[in-house]
Amino acid sequence: MKKDPLKIYIDRLKDDDTEQIFEVLESDFLETNEEELSFTGKVTISGQAYLAKNHLILDLKIKATANMPCSICNEKSIVSIEVDDFTHTVELCEIQSAIYDFADEVKSSLLIKIPQFHECNSGKCPHRKDVTKFLKDSSEENHSPFSELTLYTPPSSKTNF
Repeated sequence: MKKDPLKIYIDRLKDDDTEQIFEVLESDFLETNEEELSFTGKVTISGQAYLAKNHLILDLKIKATANMPCSICNEKSIVSIEVDDFTHTVELCEIQSAIYDFADEVKSSLLIKIPQFHECNSGKCPHRKDVTKFLKDSSEENHSPFSELTLYTPPSSKTNF
């Protein structure tokens, strides 16, 4: 019987069994193909699934590549996304059938790891020099509300005992 990827068959797991997971899949199953973000290439999922009392526990490592615009020049570039230690637990009573599909958990864990800002060429966008003239210079001329404060030092008191 061929096993579906990203599905755990609960009835095949016994209390002491651990199911090893290793899948290399096309990124289509993530169903994320937007202008600002799309996944490309293969998604590698490795780890294990096991039962602990009345819980199914998944320990996974996930690697994928995303295509997103550079924060500086807006050109599309590839971003490597890695989820090193993803652990998911679900109570067995919450699983409607004897099959648990964890594709949504994989997608969620990857989306959480997407960087908010990304710069092409490994952080060395060639267009950065065009943007620096618009960035604020943090010089001493800027007024700070605390610049005129002085620390209070109490007068020394000599006490004779």
